[in-house]
Amino acid sequence: MRFAMKIVGIAMAIASGVLLAASADDVAKNRINFMEDEIGAEWKVLAAFSKGKGSLADVEKSAMTLSNLAKKIPPHFPKDTGRGKVPDHLTRALPEIWTDPQGFQKATQNFAEQSAKLAAVAKAGDKDAVLDIIGTKGYNAAKIGCGECHQHFRGERVKK
Repeated sequence: MRFAMKIVGIAMAIASGVLLAASADDVAKNRINFMEDEIGAEWKVLAAFSKGKGSLADVEKSAMTLSNLAKKIPPHFPKDTGRGKVPDHLTRALPEIWTDPQGFQKATQNFAEQSAKLAAVAKAGDKDAVLDIIGTKGYNAAKIGCGECHQHFRGERVKK
């Protein structure tokens, strides 16, 4: 048993070293995957609900997942992985993330809190309030908290 635990510990140390050794470009690519695949997937559930598909239980589950994912955003933005360090077509992360880390942290915290509030509203069964929060087009970034980051910490999309 101790041998197995040592193997697991060694594997974790190696994995940590690999993560630390990842290039800034790789970090940016992983960040894109996280934002699009994980956060984006939950937004699709909310967008579907705004168009009459899905249930309040679906919204509650996705909103709670978003709240938890929001807490994982800051680690996806290590220093020197934004514009000016990584090609603009690979990242929209503006330097303000690192020059205003308290603002960035506050914005991600707000996203977590607003998502949790949305989950509570959905759990309470208030469809109209849910639609007011997520919007009738499935994306009301200002009310859910995404907009704060997107407006202050994300640049325009640049094609390669």
